[in-house]
Amino acid sequence: MKLFEQLPHTADIKIRVFGKTKEELFKHALIGMFQVVGPHVKGCNKEGDALVCSELPKKHDIEVSSPDVESLFVDFLSDALWLSDVHNEAYLDVQVHELTDTNIKATILGVEVTGFDVVEIKAVTYHDLYIKQVGDVWQAEIVFDI
Repeated sequence: MKLFEQLPHTADIKIRVFGKTKEELFKHALIGMFQVVGPHVKGCNKEGDALVCSELPKKHDIEVSSPDVESLFVDFLSDALWLSDVHNEAYLDVQVHELTDTNIKATILGVEVTGFDVVEIKAVTYHDLYIKQVGDVWQAEIVFDI
Protein backbone atom coordinates (compact mmCIF):
# COMPACT_ATOMS: atom_id res chain seq x y z
CA MET A 1 0.00 0.00 0.00
CA LYS A 2 1.33 3.42 -0.91
CA LEU A 3 1.38 6.13 1.74
CA PHE A 4 -0.11 8.92 -0.41
CA GLU A 5 -0.53 10.16 -3.95
CA GLN A 6 -0.62 13.65 -5.37
CA LEU A 7 -3.83 14.48 -7.23
CA PRO A 8 -4.32 17.09 -9.96
CA HIS A 9 -5.42 20.50 -8.74
CA THR A 10 -5.62 23.81 -10.60
CA ALA A 11 -3.98 26.17 -8.14
CA ASP A 12 -3.04 24.31 -4.98
CA ILE A 13 -1.62 20.92 -3.91
CA LYS A 14 -4.01 18.04 -3.27
CA ILE A 15 -3.09 14.62 -1.90
CA ARG A 16 -4.93 11.41 -1.15
CA VAL A 17 -3.56 9.60 1.90
CA PHE A 18 -3.89 5.94 2.91
CA GLY A 19 -3.46 4.09 6.21
CA LYS A 20 -4.41 0.78 7.78
CA THR A 21 -5.27 2.69 10.96
CA LYS A 22 -6.19 6.29 11.79
CA GLU A 23 -2.72 6.65 13.34
CA GLU A 24 -1.16 5.62 10.02
CA LEU A 25 -3.47 8.01 8.17
CA PHE A 26 -2.27 10.95 10.25
CA LYS A 27 1.36 9.82 9.86
CA HIS A 28 1.11 9.44 6.09
CA ALA A 29 -0.65 12.82 5.77
CA LEU A 30 2.24 14.50 7.60
CA ILE A 31 4.79 12.72 5.41
CA GLY A 32 2.84 13.52 2.25
CA MET A 33 2.45 17.19 3.14
CA PHE A 34 6.22 17.63 3.35
CA GLN A 35 7.27 15.22 0.60
CA VAL A 36 5.13 16.88 -2.11
CA VAL A 37 6.91 20.22 -1.73
CA GLY A 38 10.38 18.65 -2.19
CA PRO A 39 12.37 19.87 0.82
CA HIS A 40 16.08 20.53 0.27
CA VAL A 41 18.03 18.84 3.04
CA LYS A 42 21.78 18.31 3.43
CA GLY A 43 22.71 14.69 4.08
CA CYS A 44 19.46 13.18 2.76
CA ASN A 45 18.89 11.41 -0.55
CA LYS A 46 16.09 11.32 -3.11
CA GLU A 47 14.74 7.85 -3.78
CA GLY A 48 12.26 8.24 -6.61
CA ASP A 49 10.06 11.17 -5.57
CA ALA A 50 10.71 10.71 -1.87
CA LEU A 51 13.32 12.31 0.35
CA VAL A 52 14.95 9.70 2.58
CA CYS A 53 17.00 10.68 5.63
CA SER A 54 18.97 8.26 7.80
CA GLU A 55 18.34 10.46 10.84
CA LEU A 56 15.50 12.78 11.87
CA PRO A 57 17.13 14.81 14.68
CA LYS A 58 14.49 17.57 15.04
CA LYS A 59 11.65 16.60 17.42
CA HIS A 60 8.58 18.47 18.61
CA ASP A 61 5.70 17.31 20.78
CA ILE A 62 2.25 18.24 19.52
CA GLU A 63 -0.99 18.02 21.44
CA VAL A 64 -4.17 19.07 19.67
CA SER A 65 -7.82 18.95 20.70
CA SER A 66 -10.56 19.64 18.14
CA PRO A 67 -14.34 19.16 17.92
CA ASP A 68 -14.21 16.32 15.34
CA VAL A 69 -11.77 14.11 13.41
CA GLU A 70 -11.70 16.32 10.29
CA SER A 71 -10.84 19.40 12.36
CA LEU A 72 -8.25 17.38 14.28
CA PHE A 73 -6.64 16.28 10.98
CA VAL A 74 -6.42 19.88 9.71
CA ASP A 75 -5.30 21.28 13.09
CA PHE A 76 -2.58 18.63 13.51
CA LEU A 77 -1.17 19.28 10.04
CA SER A 78 -1.49 23.05 10.58
CA ASP A 79 0.51 22.83 13.82
CA ALA A 80 3.23 20.84 12.02
CA LEU A 81 3.25 23.42 9.20
CA TRP A 82 3.57 26.26 11.73
CA LEU A 83 6.49 24.49 13.46
CA SER A 84 8.09 23.96 10.04
CA ASP A 85 7.85 27.70 9.30
CA VAL A 86 9.17 28.72 12.72
CA HIS A 87 12.10 26.28 12.80
CA ASN A 88 12.82 25.92 9.05
CA GLU A 89 12.28 22.16 9.22
CA ALA A 90 10.45 19.41 7.33
CA TYR A 91 8.82 16.53 9.21
CA LEU A 92 9.07 13.06 7.71
CA ASP A 93 7.81 10.87 10.54
CA VAL A 94 5.60 10.99 13.61
CA GLN A 95 5.18 8.91 16.72
CA VAL A 96 1.51 8.98 17.70
CA HIS A 97 1.19 8.52 21.46
CA GLU A 98 -2.58 8.95 21.72
CA LEU A 99 -5.31 9.44 19.11
CA THR A 100 -9.07 9.77 19.42
CA ASP A 101 -11.51 11.51 17.06
CA THR A 102 -10.98 14.76 18.99
CA ASN A 103 -7.44 14.57 20.45
CA ILE A 104 -3.93 13.72 19.36
CA LYS A 105 -0.67 13.59 21.29
CA ALA A 106 2.33 12.98 19.07
CA THR A 107 6.01 13.68 18.49
CA ILE A 108 6.92 14.83 14.99
CA LEU A 109 10.39 14.04 13.68
CA GLY A 110 12.22 15.98 11.02
CA VAL A 111 15.25 17.68 9.58
CA GLU A 112 16.42 21.22 8.94
CA VAL A 113 15.70 22.44 5.40
CA THR A 114 17.45 24.94 3.15
CA GLY A 115 14.50 25.37 0.76
CA PHE A 116 11.81 23.58 -1.25
CA ASP A 117 11.37 22.50 -4.89
CA VAL A 118 7.82 23.85 -4.88
CA VAL A 119 6.65 27.03 -3.19
CA GLU A 120 6.03 26.58 0.49
CA ILE A 121 2.60 25.59 1.75
CA LYS A 122 0.71 28.58 3.17
CA ALA A 123 -2.15 26.70 4.82
CA VAL A 124 -3.91 23.38 5.34
CA THR A 125 -7.49 23.77 4.09
CA TYR A 126 -10.91 22.22 4.59
CA HIS A 127 -11.59 22.45 0.83
CA ASP A 128 -12.54 18.98 -0.55
CA LEU A 129 -11.47 17.43 2.77
CA TYR A 130 -12.72 13.98 3.60
CA ILE A 131 -11.70 11.12 5.88
CA LYS A 132 -13.35 7.74 5.44
CA GLN A 133 -12.76 4.05 5.85
CA VAL A 134 -12.89 2.07 2.59
CA GLY A 135 -12.89 -1.63 3.44
CA ASP A 136 -9.95 -2.11 5.77
CA VAL A 137 -8.10 1.03 4.62
CA TRP A 138 -8.51 4.58 5.88
CA GLN A 139 -8.40 7.30 3.21
CA ALA A 140 -8.27 11.06 3.31
CA GLU A 141 -8.02 13.81 0.72
CA ILE A 142 -6.69 17.20 1.66
CA VAL A 143 -5.80 20.40 -0.16
CA PHE A 144 -2.87 22.65 0.76
CA ASP A 145 -2.96 26.35 -0.15
CA ILE A 146 0.28 27.42 -1.86
